[in-house]
Amino acid sequence: MAKTQTLLWLILWLCSFTVEAVSIVQAINYRGNSVTQSSVMNREIYISPGDAFDEALIEKSRQAIMDLGLFKSVYYFLDEDYSSTDTESGDSRITVVFVVKEKYFFLVIPRLKLEDDEFYYGLQLKADNVFGLNHQLRLLAEDRGTTQGVDESRYLFRYFYTNVNDSYYNLNVDLQTQNDVDETEGAVNRQDDSYRIGITRWLNEKGRNRGWFAGSSVAYQLRFNEDLLVSSDSQSIDAVILGFNFGYRNINNFEYNRGGKDYGYRLDVSDEMLGSEAEYTRHLFYYRSYYQFKDQPLSNINVQMQFGHANNKVLGEYAFSLGSNDDLRGYENNRFLGNTLLLTNLEYMFPQKSYPLLRYVTFIDVGNTYDQLSDVLHMPLNVGAGVGMRWKIRSFVKVDLRADVGYGFSDEDYKFSFGTRHAF
Repeated sequence: MAKTQTLLWLILWLCSFTVEAVSIVQAINYRGNSVTQSSVMNREIYISPGDAFDEALIEKSRQAIMDLGLFKSVYYFLDEDYSSTDTESGDSRITVVFVVKEKYFFLVIPRLKLEDDEFYYGLQLKADNVFGLNHQLRLLAEDRGTTQGVDESRYLFRYFYTNVNDSYYNLNVDLQTQNDVDETEGAVNRQDDSYRIGITRWLNEKGRNRGWFAGSSVAYQLRFNEDLLVSSDSQSIDAVILGFNFGYRNINNFEYNRGGKDYGYRLDVSDEMLGSEAEYTRHLFYYRSYYQFKDQPLSNINVQMQFGHANNKVLGEYAFSLGSNDDLRGYENNRFLGNTLLLTNLEYMFPQKSYPLLRYVTFIDVGNTYDQLSDVLHMPLNVGAGVGMRWKIRSFVKVDLRADVGYGFSDEDYKFSFGTRHAF
């Protein structure tokens, strides 16, 4: 009798344990992607058919799709029309549907510059998400005026092939040619041609466009200096450059601003053993971070730091320059030249409350270039500071209209600058 009671209690105790039913992701669908192929988004997300439902991973996947920069908005819902229940296990089957609103992927930007006695005009073509595969194409044609009877111009072709054949690798091709007349010492028509091909590998498990990466490149540069006064003094010099880079990138694109980090190291080597007439080694360390505030999620503090050094000039010119609307604002273009670079940028952005696409910015830029590395300890830094406005054009990929006015303390002068993208 005691054994029977013990067995009965054991059976009742075992029956008291119930298997909790779970929701299983049956499928992942997309809506609104009339151009973008599903494979582009599948690569970025953190869920797969057959996974247990995890709302945190679905939200993380939604943000990863948004981070591609191809969509004005991304949200998801669970499609009850396709839900079902496994009667044996009690598990429910659901379909996760991501709904995207695509941006425009083709843009022609007129380029116009009027500064002192310089007048440039031209066109830039931006094609994003080419073939619906997140490829990028850039074309530029620019007339830079005439100096000493010589027409000056610049042309650029750039193609970025992401995830080659659905792999971990990105491929980029860059072709540029330009000429300008240098009247610093005499009159020299400087013609520069550059050809570069690079490959980068993402080091994560799916080839997502984020996280750690490593890459290499090979480039050929040719400079022909045509002396307009003494033709016998014309000369050319070329360089074959091997490049190496590695780093980490995880940038979040939110509806109105950004967050995350981007940092790494780049090395360029040109040597006689490669067939180069110019020999140099150039290093560049960089760090960028975009901080948000929990109580003010639409405001940002953006930070950039760069340190570079080269052991020789590059094709007869210094390896680094500062003074532009992208680095040391408030100074003339290429105001500071050298083979060593130090730069820090700090921006505080905050939105117009009634219209958050419009943001105001205050900034301070600190940096200098040096002839030698040892000069860093003995020469002062140059400071630029100012204010500006940003207008995020959500309908296009990576278009943020920018207007800044900066004051260069070293030169005690102001400079206005305009652009169609962030300074960094």
